[in-house]
Amino acid sequence: MNTKTVTELAELFGVTRQAMNKRVRQLDEKFIEKNERNITVVNIGGIQELERLYGKVVTAEAEVVDSKSHNQVDSDSVKEIATIEDSAVFELVSTLIRDKNQEIDRLTQQLQVKDQQIHRQQELMEKAMTENTNVLLELKSGKTKKRGFWSRREK
Repeated sequence: MNTKTVTELAELFGVTRQAMNKRVRQLDEKFIEKNERNITVVNIGGIQELERLYGKVVTAEAEVVDSKSHNQVDSDSVKEIATIEDSAVFELVSTLIRDKNQEIDRLTQQLQVKDQQIHRQQELMEKAMTENTNVLLELKSGKTKKRGFWSRREK
């Protein structure tokens, strides 16, 4: 991982090639080189500068491999670090899942309330339609006396 092209960097940082190209053009010239195919590439120093700008580390694997080869880190401490990181990730994921489940429960309750409201509205509409039909039938048959609105409602 001595150098990376703009496209490779865009993939690593999760941005478009155009956005990365703009960032690379803003870098100091000491970080920019041309490879054998005359394509613009960014060296390690430039990649670290981009990491600082984007707030994202993409060279961490190389640093870990380098430190292991130089310092001969024992496997127990690596396992301990991995366990700590795994538990932190597990806690984060658990919290996110719990929050999402609470949100799902809240939305489910809202849906139940809305379903009840819709059911009540349909009942009222049916009742109004039935009353309307009855009034129309009475008017057609001529059996009705001339009554006001409120007297018809008291049936």
